[in-house]
Amino acid sequence: MKKLLYPALMMFAFLFSCEDDEERLFDKTADERASEAIASLRQELTAPANGWLLRYRPQDDAGSYYVLLRFINNSQVSIKTDLGASNGDFFADTIYYRIDNSMGLELIFENYSFFSFLFEQEGATFGAEYEFDYVNKTPDNALVFRSKTDVGLKDIILFEPASSDSENLLGRELATGLNAIRGDFDKFTTSVKLTYTNKDLALYISMDEFRRTLNINAASLKSNTSTSQSVNFSTPYILEGDRIVFDEVFEGTILNNPIRIESLRLSNLVQSTINVCANPITAHGLSGQTSAGDNISFQTTLSDISGRSFAQRSDFYFTPLTLIFNDGFSATQQIANDLGSALEFHMYYGLNLGGGDFLYGIGFVLLNSDGSVTFALRRFTPTLVENRLVFDFESEISLFGNPNPDDDIEKIYPYLDALTEGDNTYVFQLQDDVYEFFNPCTRWSFVFINANR
Repeated sequence: MKKLLYPALMMFAFLFSCEDDEERLFDKTADERASEAIASLRQELTAPANGWLLRYRPQDDAGSYYVLLRFINNSQVSIKTDLGASNGDFFADTIYYRIDNSMGLELIFENYSFFSFLFEQEGATFGAEYEFDYVNKTPDNALVFRSKTDVGLKDIILFEPASSDSENLLGRELATGLNAIRGDFDKFTTSVKLTYTNKDLALYISMDEFRRTLNINAASLKSNTSTSQSVNFSTPYILEGDRIVFDEVFEGTILNNPIRIESLRLSNLVQSTINVCANPITAHGLSGQTSAGDNISFQTTLSDISGRSFAQRSDFYFTPLTLIFNDGFSATQQIANDLGSALEFHMYYGLNLGGGDFLYGIGFVLLNSDGSVTFALRRFTPTLVENRLVFDFESEISLFGNPNPDDDIEKIYPYLDALTEGDNTYVFQLQDDVYEFFNPCTRWSFVFINANR
C-alpha cells in the first residue's frame, strides 16, 4: 500500500505545484484572462467616435461594399451600407453582436443583417460571412479580422477608424437608382446601354449588383447600330458616393473613339417607357459623366449587339434547371412539379444531323424511370433581328430517344410559350459562351451555356 501511496502523493504535489506555477506565471486563471480579452476587444470596438469603415469584398473576383460599423454599447452595433436590395432595408440597421473566446476571440453578428443577406447569395457560396476571428491590431489602430468559416484561404477584413465624413462614401442614392434599373426587367443580370452625348458611340453593359461586377460586351454607333464592335471587358466595382468606381480601367479605341473609363458619376433618375408588349414597360435611367469628363446616359435596354453572336458561336446550348427564372425567381420547383423527370433544357441551333437535315429545336431532356432518355424538342425556323429571336414553331413536339416518356409532354408547351410569347425573345450576352434569353412580356428568363465550348 505504501508503494502506491507515495507516487499518488507525489503526483498530487506535482499537479498542485503546476497549478500554483500557472497562477504565479499568469497571475490569473484562464477564465479571468478570457474575460479580460473579451472586455479589451469590446473596448477597442466601441472606442472610435465615428465607428469603423470596412471595404468588404466577399470573393476575390467580386466587387466591394463600403460598410460603416458603430458599436454602440456592449451588445449592439449600427450597420450602414449602400446595398440597395430589399428596397434599401440594409441601408441602416441596428442589431446585436457578441464576442466569444473559443480558440481565440470571435466577433459574431447575431441578427439577420447585411452580412447575413450576402452570406445567403448564390446558395450560400458567395463567400460572405457574419462570424469573424480577431487577429490583431495594426500600428495605425486598425483591427484585423479573419473570416471564420470560409473554405480554404480565409478572407482578411480590415476595420479602419472612420472619419466624420466616411458616411459620404456610401452610395445609397446611386444604389437606389441601379436597383430601379434592375427592377425594370428582373433579369438574371441587368442590361444597360451607356450612350455618349457628344460621341457617336454606345456601349452595351451587363451588371450583377450583388456581386458588383460589370461587363462591357459590345459597342455600336448610336446613329447606326449595325456598325458594331465586340468588346470583352469585365471588372469588379465599388460604389463611392455618386460614382461607380472600376477596379480595372477600361481603355482602348472603340469604333475609332479613344476611350478611358476609371469610374462613372451618375445621378438624376428618370423614367421612360419601352413599347414592345401589350402594356408599356416602365424603364429607368441615370445621367452623368465618365471619369474622362464625357457626358453620358445610362439606361435600361432590350438591345445588346453582342447577344446575336450566339448564332455563330455554337449549334448546341443547354440550360441547367436552376438557371430558369420567372420574374427573377428560380422556376426549379415549378418545373419539378410539372416535369419530375426533367434534367435540362436544350436548344439546338442548326445542328447538322447529316443528309442535309439541320436541327433547330428547343425543349426539355427527360430521364425516365427505366433509365432511358427522351429529348422532347419543338422544332422551329429562326429569324434573328439584331438580338431579338423569333421562333416559327412546328405544331407538335418531336420526341427523340425514348418515344414514351414518363412525363406528360403537354406540360412543356407553357414553358416554350413563356420564353417565346409575342415573338419577344431577346438575347443578351452575359460572358463568353453564356447568353440570357429573356421575354420582357412574360418576364421569363433562360440562361443558356454553350455546350461545345
